[in-house]
Amino acid sequence: MYPGYSRRYIGLNPRGQRNSPYCRHVGDQHWAAREVRRNRLLFTESEYKSMREGYCYRDPDCQFRIVATSGLEGKFSGQYAGIFPKKVPAAFSHGLNLRRFEMVVQAVFAAANHAEVHGNITSDHVMNLKEIVCAIVHWKMASQGGRANLKVDNLRAKWGNDTAKKLIIAYRRKELKLSEIGGVRIPTGTAFLRFLFPDEHGIMDSRVVRFTQEKNITRLDLRDDGYIKDTHKNREQYSKSYNPFLISEARQLNKCGAMFEDVDENGNLVKSKFRPCDIEMALF
Repeated sequence: MYPGYSRRYIGLNPRGQRNSPYCRHVGDQHWAAREVRRNRLLFTESEYKSMREGYCYRDPDCQFRIVATSGLEGKFSGQYAGIFPKKVPAAFSHGLNLRRFEMVVQAVFAAANHAEVHGNITSDHVMNLKEIVCAIVHWKMASQGGRANLKVDNLRAKWGNDTAKKLIIAYRRKELKLSEIGGVRIPTGTAFLRFLFPDEHGIMDSRVVRFTQEKNITRLDLRDDGYIKDTHKNREQYSKSYNPFLISEARQLNKCGAMFEDVDENGNLVKSKFRPCDIEMALF
């Protein structure tokens, strides 16, 4: 029995029979344990607040260009250089923060999707998709030095005539597998979902899953170095265990009225509620 919890909270009636909704998977006590943990926070409100406000991941070397197209507001086009978590340093006149980057990513995909639906997608729409996807890949790999450029070069080399169409379908379906194009694997694929749908998704990264693995929230197949293997099981774990955990943590924090200090897309200081992506960023 798990300390501090009665039988009914792990799906057992007083006789020890598994007849609770919590035990939909008969005989899987680890599953029941995960359900228990989803009803209490992994960290305290103050710890989550402190960890999220301390998030400092950046990519000063990322450069990309978005051109004006139908369906894309002019405020999103331009040359960009540098992606930062909050305030953009004065030296980076073409830099943008994560909130602003989210908006650009979403605007580019929305414009391409709208154009594709109406049969008038252009080469500029496709170019914008390639630019923004490469920017996400570079940002995701920024902590690994020269590998960021290598991964982007690999993606560009493998970009095919049907790649844009695949990305648009992945966008519509919010499907991880379809996001894995040109050498992109699970962690970066989840980054696509995170920037497109930050209120619903977070990145599944090896530095975060060490917490979820330890607490039996996830049962991922990992290499010895912690790398998340590119398997069907791990994709299912993302959608059925990992991401629901992020959603649950954010929901509980917001229900308690917890907020953290952040900046908006214009760099203004704001108090923000937690989103699934903010839970992942706090744990990073």
